[in-house]
Amino acid sequence: MTSPRRVSPADQERLLALGGRTAAVLREAGFRVIAEPDLSGLSDEGGAAIDVDLFGRAGGVYVNWLMNVTWQEEVYRHLTAGEIEHPRVRQLNAAHAAVRAALTAVLSAAGLTVVPSEDDMRPLELRVVG
Repeated sequence: MTSPRRVSPADQERLLALGGRTAAVLREAGFRVIAEPDLSGLSDEGGAAIDVDLFGRAGGVYVNWLMNVTWQEEVYRHLTAGEIEHPRVRQLNAAHAAVRAALTAVLSAAGLTVVPSEDDMRPLELRVVG
């Protein structure tokens, strides 16, 4: 098995700068930003998680909105019980869609290009491409 290849040094520099700019724009707008490498140390509060992926063809800057961990766990229990129409599931889906739209609007207004992720491992995330 081969390991994933890092993007070129020039692309690494570009992506890290783009990730930094993305985080700065969101912080200025009042969003709580969770930037790598601290993605594993999530607090209960949630926020905009920014991941600068420097590996493979999927390399890029990704933004995902993370809800309160307790709420996510509650929704997970409803989903695993087959309760996909439970009000808390619908509420989380609506909140996630609304915040994703707000993130897109704020980043776009700052001159960044934001597209839905095409990475099947990041189906609900946004990709900042420039």
